[in-house]
Amino acid sequence: MVYVIANNTKYEILFASTLRLRSYLLAKVLSVRKAMMSKQVNTITVRQTQFKPENINAHYTESTLMSHFLTALSMSFPQGERFFVETVRNVRDQVSDEQLQKDISGFIGQEAHHARAHEQFNQLVQNSEYHLKKFEKAYEQEMIRLRGLSQRRQLAATVALEHFTAMMAGYMLKYPDVMFKGLSENMKNLWLWHAVEEIEHKHVAFDVYQQVFDNLAQRRRSMRTITLGFISSTVIMTSHLVWQDRKSTLYQARQFIKNAKTLVGLTQMMWRLLPDYLAFYKASFHPSEIDQQDLLSKARELLVN
Repeated sequence: MVYVIANNTKYEILFASTLRLRSYLLAKVLSVRKAMMSKQVNTITVRQTQFKPENINAHYTESTLMSHFLTALSMSFPQGERFFVETVRNVRDQVSDEQLQKDISGFIGQEAHHARAHEQFNQLVQNSEYHLKKFEKAYEQEMIRLRGLSQRRQLAATVALEHFTAMMAGYMLKYPDVMFKGLSENMKNLWLWHAVEEIEHKHVAFDVYQQVFDNLAQRRRSMRTITLGFISSTVIMTSHLVWQDRKSTLYQARQFIKNAKTLVGLTQMMWRLLPDYLAFYKASFHPSEIDQQDLLSKARELLVN
């Protein structure tokens, strides 16, 4: 009996030592990563969009399905971006890092501009046959629900959604022929500008969450919940817009073929983004490990020109 107890104690000590070693190694990895990040030039620039509010047809891409998909995304942005800003502001006074405070200011400035620009776009794209008001009300109700959560859960939701927007922004920049085909220069200015800035500030909400809460279980739970909500709401809204516009989207042979190709492209997007999505669940994950710097540099040049 004494031998068994001693043996068990030995295993407990070994197990505790292993946990301490794991924690130490993880801390070292995060420390090294933070040092590497500090050496990178990661500029968050608050820009005025070159998008000009003007009459916009509901079909502003070559494929009507892609137009409806982008419009569905845009419908969530004004209220979503303002919610992101609120969740970061709620805990900003608990952030001690000076560089992160500067990044927060850039994040707030960029998101505020995004909300206003997409609000203008959403108003312009509506017409007598294209009803978006009920979707705005649905998002209002969802924002009310989210604001009733704890500050930790609100910020965790922002972190998860910011990961989605950064992934999709990178995909838009990498595959413009799929996402932007047929867009006017004015519309390209809107989506290109938004994509660039989403990538520039993709780390901010994450870093704030880690510094203030650092709760891995909550981060993972929120991503699972947000994944279900984000994908289902986007699919439902896109489907509603397709049905409202069924004469053009479904009943015209030429458009039907283009839309079938678009559907294949959107399905490919989900599979191509899956590794980046799954990376979010790692304990050691940081948004900087998804390297989008080359895409960002090229896109910034296009914004200037």
